[in-house]
Amino acid sequence: MALGRVVRRAVARSAAVVRGATVTTAAALVAVAAAGCGSDSQSASAAQAPGAQCASEWLGRELPAGTDVELLVAAGPTIPGGRWTAYRAMARAVTGCAGAGTSVTLRPITDKSMTELPLFSGAVPDRTGQNGINPLRYATDVRAFANRAAAAVDRLPDVGKDARGSDPLGALAAAGQDLRLRTAGTKHVVVAVFNGWQQTRALNLFSYQRDPAGSTAAALKSLRASGALPDLGGSDVVIVGLTPGVSTMQTSDAQLAGLCRFWRGVVEAGGGSLKLCAAALPGIGDRG
Repeated sequence: MALGRVVRRAVARSAAVVRGATVTTAAALVAVAAAGCGSDSQSASAAQAPGAQCASEWLGRELPAGTDVELLVAAGPTIPGGRWTAYRAMARAVTGCAGAGTSVTLRPITDKSMTELPLFSGAVPDRTGQNGINPLRYATDVRAFANRAAAAVDRLPDVGKDARGSDPLGALAAAGQDLRLRTAGTKHVVVAVFNGWQQTRALNLFSYQRDPAGSTAAALKSLRASGALPDLGGSDVVIVGLTPGVSTMQTSDAQLAGLCRFWRGVVEAGGGSLKLCAAALPGIGDRG
């Protein structure tokens, strides 16, 4: 009988210790989880759809929930040699970093950009309706959106294979037309991923030993006269993919700076704001 009481007391003490350890462990886990919800994790991805992978915190801040995005990406022979991996990563980052409810339209940049049909158009799923009460369904929808967008991006090398130039101005004009039809009051962003050069019969910036910015005034005069100036009123524009250090492009740092001055002039003349002009998105190297 006495032995039975001793055993019961020992078991009770062990259970109390286990319960205490369980409570302590749970509290520690809660503390760790709370630490993970600090300002760093909330900064760029607060509005990002759960399950999405954002490769650029800077871009995540530029694409909050409900933004209208036009994604313009070099296609076919307009993709510089050795840069497809980086271009692909930057294009995919747009859909990975966009906030819930953001609409994304993907357009190829070719020598006929103005008339090229979009390769993809869709919206990042939002937590509404059934998605608001069924987390599994919501996560499935987010993955399906990302997969469709990624498949469209992967088609770009095979688009416009016979292109004899590059018309990013036409792509910007098409994007501006589309954004004018979008919901008023939403943020409009254009992300263009290309080598920086306009190469068409009407305007060819690719001239050796020449500052591309020197063509700005003449180009704007011609664009206004023909009604082809991109209407980017109220839009933020991001231009990435410029090609420094690529011998086949024979591009100097001075020419790259001139390219950015040229595009800033075009964007601002069209009523937009150039937020970034660089070789790559912050957080994504120029080799992807």
